[in-house]
Amino acid sequence: MVRRKFYLFAIVSFLIAIVVVSACAPNPRLQLISPNMVVLAEGETFVPPTPTPRPRIAGLSDEEILAGLPQAVVALIPGDAARGLDLTVPHNCIGCHVTDNSLVDVAPTWFEIADTAVGRAEQLALAGPALYLYNSITNPNEHIVGGYTSDVMPLTYSEDLSNQDMADLLTYLLTLRAE
Repeated sequence: MVRRKFYLFAIVSFLIAIVVVSACAPNPRLQLISPNMVVLAEGETFVPPTPTPRPRIAGLSDEEILAGLPQAVVALIPGDAARGLDLTVPHNCIGCHVTDNSLVDVAPTWFEIADTAVGRAEQLALAGPALYLYNSITNPNEHIVGGYTSDVMPLTYSEDLSNQDMADLLTYLLTLRAE
């Protein structure tokens, strides 16, 4: 009889504890920062943040896009984008790079890579986005994207890919842009 009362007391105490703890939990639907923030002090005004515009390749001329590339490759551009896509299979590019931004990838994504290359070329003070892509293929350890490690991508593409292969591959990559 004493044991039953003890067990009953323990169960009731446990249920009360659950109710108390759940009442203290934060409301996930509660907005933590108000979009209508009030003025903090007299004379101060709230200025809403504005996103930094993402660079787009569409705003660049062909000369700006291809700036800095070896002339032997520039002479072959525009290449054949379909052939460039086909080259990604035997060279195992698609084994690590993906074009779907919703997937976890082993290497930096190619989702909108043409636009991404514009920003990275600016950050690295490179002549143009095509040069960034070219350097990333021919000398992959030169610029490692944050969160990824070096010495993963083969170092032989500068020897394995002809100028025509490179022109076709770059033409393909430059088609992967925001619409």
